[in-house]
Amino acid sequence: MPLMGPGPWGAIRWFTMLSGAMLALSAAQASSTVDRVLESLAATQTLAAEFTQTTASPSARVRQASGAFAIAKPGLLRWEVKKPYPQLQILNGKEFWMFDPDLAQASVRPIEAANLTGIAALLLNTNTLSREQLMARYEFADEGRRDGVVWVRVVPKTPEPGIARLVVGVDDDAMLQRFEIHDHLGQVTRVTLTRILKNTALDPKLFQFTPPAGVSVLRAP
Repeated sequence: MPLMGPGPWGAIRWFTMLSGAMLALSAAQASSTVDRVLESLAATQTLAAEFTQTTASPSARVRQASGAFAIAKPGLLRWEVKKPYPQLQILNGKEFWMFDPDLAQASVRPIEAANLTGIAALLLNTNTLSREQLMARYEFADEGRRDGVVWVRVVPKTPEPGIARLVVGVDDDAMLQRFEIHDHLGQVTRVTLTRILKNTALDPKLFQFTPPAGVSVLRAP
């Protein structure tokens, strides 16, 4: 079962975009809401939470999943789906691992956080791109309040395959609470965070992965 609406790679890509754009706007270039959100995200060095996820499209039934994630700058991410089907994705700064316990299969490919796109760039690429480069990549807009949180829209200026826009929901302290991923086919993945921990020490082992015995590993060049 895909982790995100855009596919198994969606979580990493979108978390990466969220990190790269954190420092993209200055107060003179953004609404106060957008700027406050980005300043809060820029001050985030680690973030851990549990999540529930719903993916819906015009032509398919609603799919649900839940699990936990953790990020640590620069370039570390763990996204673990626990229900209904276990799946683990880890970005360790140099490689991206995806592990399916039910299939006893894992895949790995080399990748640098600086080259990622999506929501993860906004959380992990803070020190990689200049503010000018980030401003050239993304557009931001204040979408106001709904469902008890304030929403900010993030749209890549260069179209990404399968991705139309990201909408980030934060509380009154600009803490990330929800996000929505919209693709070009009308599919929407909505993620709600709970038990959020910001800037707390995280065990480095969260971002390490060794394939268990008997697991087949596919290594991409």
